[in-house]
Amino acid sequence: MFIAQRVLGYAAILFGVFMIFSSAFVQGAVFAAAGFVLISLAELVRLQQGTYHLALGLPLKNEQINDIMRRTPPSKVTSSSLNIHPFDGAEYPLIRLHGESYIRAKVFVPYIVQTEMEYRFAFPNAEPVLLICEPRYSLDSRLFQYNEQVYVKLSELPLKYQTEGDRLRMEIAARQHQL
Repeated sequence: MFIAQRVLGYAAILFGVFMIFSSAFVQGAVFAAAGFVLISLAELVRLQQGTYHLALGLPLKNEQINDIMRRTPPSKVTSSSLNIHPFDGAEYPLIRLHGESYIRAKVFVPYIVQTEMEYRFAFPNAEPVLLICEPRYSLDSRLFQYNEQVYVKLSELPLKYQTEGDRLRMEIAARQHQL
């Protein structure tokens, strides 16, 4: 819909400019102004669409996730208690979707056992976590696939994490002792 509106807006501007040069200045100016209004409204609606979807609780579209990924700078992932793949300090985007932090599961390759769409995260001195990979992101996704990459919600793993500028520090959470 927005593409058609933009095309119509550009056509109106072009037609308006043509009319201005053919001595119909007032009508040409009206057409050109209408073209600018159409293009501007299409862009405003496109920008507001993400906020509207968020307010309704709808899942993000792939283009919205792509925009978030593009704007997210990579973080250097470090840890003293984990083996980060491929090396400590490797850069991965830490994306925030609906208030939750997600990172590529590739960070945890040494601790993952994958069977089809089931991912079992087994960290030292922690209970294993079994997550099912969803084919796309949704509001309650714990593990999802996007552009052939798998992202995991950090709050689902037995880890403590803290961001410090462009660094993400992750450690295994201390086990709760039961009496």
